[in-house]
Amino acid sequence: MVDVDGDDLDDRLVDQVGPGESDFRNIAERVDNIRLVKLPIPALERIHSDSQKDMDNLTEKAKKIEEELHSRLLEGDASSIEDAHKEIAQCRREAEEISDYNNLIYDALQEAKLKQRLVGFLGSERRANLLEITVLTLIVFVLGLITWELFYLSGEEHAEMRLNIFYIDVGCCVVFLSEFFLRYQFADDKRWYLRTHWVDFITSIPIPAVSELRYGRSIRLLRVLRFLRVMRAFRILFFFWRGMDHLSAVVNVKLMKKSLKGICVIMILGAVIIQIGEGEKSSSIGSFAESIWWSFTTVVTGGFADIYNPTTTGGRFLTVLLIISGMIIVGVFTATLTSLYVEEGTEELQMMQKNLDESFTNLANSHEQGARERQQGIEEREVLDKKLSKGMKKIFSNQQKLSNKIEELEKKINSK
Repeated sequence: MVDVDGDDLDDRLVDQVGPGESDFRNIAERVDNIRLVKLPIPALERIHSDSQKDMDNLTEKAKKIEEELHSRLLEGDASSIEDAHKEIAQCRREAEEISDYNNLIYDALQEAKLKQRLVGFLGSERRANLLEITVLTLIVFVLGLITWELFYLSGEEHAEMRLNIFYIDVGCCVVFLSEFFLRYQFADDKRWYLRTHWVDFITSIPIPAVSELRYGRSIRLLRVLRFLRVMRAFRILFFFWRGMDHLSAVVNVKLMKKSLKGICVIMILGAVIIQIGEGEKSSSIGSFAESIWWSFTTVVTGGFADIYNPTTTGGRFLTVLLIISGMIIVGVFTATLTSLYVEEGTEELQMMQKNLDESFTNLANSHEQGARERQQGIEEREVLDKKLSKGMKKIFSNQQKLSNKIEELEKKINSK
């Protein structure tokens, strides 16, 4: 980064300071790398302030709509109600866009402040990155162990192995919790940190395998602990979740995130409910892994996998909900993928429209400049005409005076 003027931005974006930095490839790379999460804190604060002003302006616009509606209703104009509803609906859409953008800026600002303080505490950015890599590696490692345990270590002969995995999980959870509270300590907004990183805390709580806690049939609901252990997978999802802004230029990330959240939550809840309600009635859903697979196939295939048919009313109602939810989520994914192709044509049309606008603007500027030049020529001609007229009048006046003097001179000569 080159910052000569102290504006916290890379000056090479507008002033290429080195050889080879003014070619298209380097310029395009620098522009593509400009993202909110990479902007400096002062720049993010200015952007956040401007975003707040946009919301204030929209609030003033809504007040004017309300005042105008009130005055027109007093005049007996009932048709103004529908117009006001349309205008407020448009303002509401704009407010949602501004609010989403403002939240995005605020998240980037808080992350930047948190990282700056963390780097200051650790001594270098390299150490901060190393901490993130270490945590990510431990997450993948523990998640792999838990998956192995759920799928392959369900028998009593593997009790010792499950206990060893639990001890490893506890050690890793100590690291996770230490990292969580370290970041919490340096967070500028504590409530924001808890709101956006609560999954980090929940998934860092060590929970033993259910079989180690199952002392009798009266506590079968402890199977829900499996759900809590599997939530460790959400930690790694949220770890990459914050980096999905890099895909924003390719797909509708907002729709994609909602779809992924929906399918994960629906699958987990469906698996937990079906295992609690009917887990002992069939070996097809006897384990949590099998319940997850049943829930996944029900959501994706619409129940045509035929792994298990629920026998209770609640189970059948759950199956209907999973099928309908799967249809909706698949529809959202299809719409997102379709938008890729539509967006390409839209971008081309926008570029064509932009080129046409620029051409019309240049033509209008040329016409305006020609009109100014013609007007200037007319004014200059009028000035010249006035000067010529004054000159001719002066010549005629001098000629008349000369004629008068000649006549007087002739009279004097004749009189002598």
